[in-house]
Amino acid sequence: MSLFKKSSWSMVVLAMLSIILLGACSEEETTKDVKTPGEQLAIIKNYELSTRDLVLDEIEWIEESDTDRIKELGLDVEKDLPTGFVMYNETKEEVSMKLAEDAEFLLVNQENPSEPRVVDEKEFISYLLAVKGPYYVTVENDVVVKVEEKYMP
Repeated sequence: MSLFKKSSWSMVVLAMLSIILLGACSEEETTKDVKTPGEQLAIIKNYELSTRDLVLDEIEWIEESDTDRIKELGLDVEKDLPTGFVMYNETKEEVSMKLAEDAEFLLVNQENPSEPRVVDEKEFISYLLAVKGPYYVTVENDVVVKVEEKYMP
């Protein structure tokens, strides 16, 4: 009986390892456009220094390859996506969110776009005066904990 238990346990471990390895070897490309829990793509409309509030307007990034979504929205690829993408804003609804004291800020590194550049809050706020977005904004417990500029091709 104990041999059966050990054998069953070994099979469970082997099955789990197989699943993990198959997932790691998947040819499916994962991109930053896949939202993680608490993350949204947004334009930052304003930053209120006195209250440390960011005013955000959530958007959707749509590329030519998103044919189902383009069809659903009735977009014209030639007219609406001349650069191969569009930042679609269905609601134009702004929301104000507090910025965490220890929030993390990452900007696109012009020398190597795949490696974002970490900056402090002061540098980010200066940058924000010129570039409103888009940014990936990560929210935890109704507070913005991370802001990362989205690379624009």
